Amino acid sequence: MEKLTRHRWIAAGFEALDQAGHTGVSAESLARRLNVTRGSFYHHFRNREDFVRALLAAWEEDYTGRMLAYAGQGRSARETLQRYLEIAAQKQPGREVSIRAWSLHDPLVAEFQQRVDARRLAFAIQACRRLAPAPGQAEVIGQMAHLCLIGGQQAGIRRDAARFNGFVSRAFALVEGVIAPWRG
Repeated sequence: MEKLTRHRWIAAGFEALDQAGHTGVSAESLARRLNVTRGSFYHHFRNREDFVRALLAAWEEDYTGRMLAYAGQGRSARETLQRYLEIAAQKQPGREVSIRAWSLHDPLVAEFQQRVDARRLAFAIQACRRLAPAPGQAEVIGQMAHLCLIGGQQAGIRRDAARFNGFVSRAFALVEGVIAPWRG
């Protein structure tokens, strides 16, 4: 039998989020999922808040840190934004939907969600500065990219990565067509 670690508890937390939403993230339900006693949870975590912080820190690193590092390797603004949305399309969209819903009820989760949103939005705006150098344009296009990411999650369109990426490519082609005449 595999040794039970903090990492395995966190993985079980993600499985619960993916399958049952934030209501499935409790010491009792996770213990049942892992087929262990609830006391084991407290062997690995001081309390529920400690677990939630560990779970959300892992999500933030994977779904933001790694995602932005990958996207930042794009050679152009368009490629960077496409990579930003493409990698997002490959992640578990239900997980982010669950976390966003959870953040409406839990201030700790809201703190993580707001930080992730701010980091992603700042990245998208910075990438757009190469695409749209006129004042205010990068902010609008970056916000559009960020909202495409969130809207794609909420609408379920991200579950079909090819369809989502096709939509994003067409949207950026339109944006570039509108911005091109404004360039000096």
